[in-house]
Amino acid sequence: MTKWLASVQSLEEAQLLSSVLPDILDMKNPSQGALGALPANVVGDIVHWVANRCETSATVGDLPMDSDIIMSAIQTMAETGVDYVKIGLFPCKDLNGLLNEMTAPLTALSTPVIAVIFADKMAFDPELLLTLHQAGFAGVMVDTATKNGQHLCQHWSLTQLHQFTSKAKALGLLTGLAGALRYQDIALLKEVNADYLGFRSALCQQQKRTNQLTENLACLVQQAIQTEDQTLKKAI
Repeated sequence: MTKWLASVQSLEEAQLLSSVLPDILDMKNPSQGALGALPANVVGDIVHWVANRCETSATVGDLPMDSDIIMSAIQTMAETGVDYVKIGLFPCKDLNGLLNEMTAPLTALSTPVIAVIFADKMAFDPELLLTLHQAGFAGVMVDTATKNGQHLCQHWSLTQLHQFTSKAKALGLLTGLAGALRYQDIALLKEVNADYLGFRSALCQQQKRTNQLTENLACLVQQAIQTEDQTLKKAI
């Protein structure tokens, strides 16, 4: 069954979800790019507040594609006690070389790391999934880097998303879909069979990701995730 992830930007926002905790409570700063990072002490405070009532994840920021910089940020965020650390992989001259450099430190790290790839920056590449698996990543998520209102399925087709999920799961990777996902997308995207659907803007006032999220919108998303009512299905 597909689960859901909600991104929060503060302890106060996390507390708004007390009655509707997601399967993964994700922490990031949406005003600082696609995967803007919160300070480690804020992440630690949220992890402490969650107290294992759901899983947690945190992003490390939109970083240069440099293995030393990335691994340092991963280590710092892992020390907060989150269940998963998420890093964005942006196009670069030698992405495979970068991932090879990260293999040994990723393998030594006890906290699982999730790679985030961007549908508006990269074409679907099954070989990249194999490389991520070999490098020691625990999972992979597809998101959008440019937050301009365009949603995931305006960049990758449902066929590509099915292929992505199928290939990644065959390699034992956790899978997630995000990128301005809307309430009306949920029923159709659940059929892609990713482990998680990730939400930020759909939970926020005026569907603007930098606005504060609201409990009632989170309730609607959770209900749509949990329902099997096919009448929810709408074309993307």
